[in-house]
Amino acid sequence: MDVQKLLRNPRFRLEQSGPAQPDAVKQFEEAAPANLPRTYLRFMSACNGARGKIPYDTGYIELWPLERALEKNREHGVGRSLPGFFAFGGDGADELFLFDLRKDDGAAVCSISAKSPNTAAVEPITKSFSEFLEGIVMMAGA
Repeated sequence: MDVQKLLRNPRFRLEQSGPAQPDAVKQFEEAAPANLPRTYLRFMSACNGARGKIPYDTGYIELWPLERALEKNREHGVGRSLPGFFAFGGDGADELFLFDLRKDDGAAVCSISAKSPNTAAVEPITKSFSEFLEGIVMMAGA
């Protein structure tokens, strides 16, 4: 996926932060799970965080800046209660958006209530972060 092209698409209406600082990207990559989706890392390098309405059930997303993503995972106890998952954003209320990193063939995007974080309650959204972003563009204004 061409992240720069996606970010310029007028149908991609999330409010974007500026690019991540190279040092922040490096520090994040050193501390984060090694198998995070490359598209996620490219997206976050280009716009370190975004927020706005999305066409998925929660209706809203805040993609956390890299500097906060690891902190938010610790804060929500993701490593403890959801082994093999990594939270990358929330809906501003109760839902967390997660990558399912338990398989070698990609990281599905899922959601879960922060109030009941256990693997049985995880809800799949899309098969990949690229598909998740494409859904935001394709369903915008539809």
